[in-house]
Amino acid sequence: MKQLTSLNIGYNEITVEGAKFISEMKQLTSLCIYNNEISDKGAKYLSEMKQLTSLNVSNNETSDEGAKHISEMKQLTSLYIYDNQIGDKGAKYISEMKQLTSLNIGYNEISDEGAKYISEMKQLTLLYIYNNEISDKGAKYLSEMKQLTSLRK
Repeated sequence: MKQLTSLNIGYNEITVEGAKFISEMKQLTSLCIYNNEISDKGAKYLSEMKQLTSLNVSNNETSDEGAKHISEMKQLTSLYIYDNQIGDKGAKYISEMKQLTSLNIGYNEISDEGAKYISEMKQLTLLYIYNNEISDKGAKYLSEMKQLTSLRK
């Protein structure tokens, strides 16, 4: 499978060990590994995949630590990391990914502080940040993102 560039392996029972094996697939540019059990340790393995431009690690028991690992993937342009346990600290890590144009960080534990970090991502054109802990204050930060073409709060 040396020619495989895109892999969707969602809705399985992949753990840290499986994430390690997948991280060795250096030809992949797009990986959907949502609804598995890779956790923060699996996110660390995936962060070594420097060729990926699109990653979906939603619903994988990932916390701020996993977000830190993922944020080291400076080549990503699309990140779906919804339905995890990412808080404001994780939002800060992700906000440092200046190359992202699409981000889905819904169903996490982000408050107004995290919304402020995310609102500083001026390169984003698509942002889904629904079902978090954002109040009016956070909504104000997000409303200042004039470059967005799609926003789901």
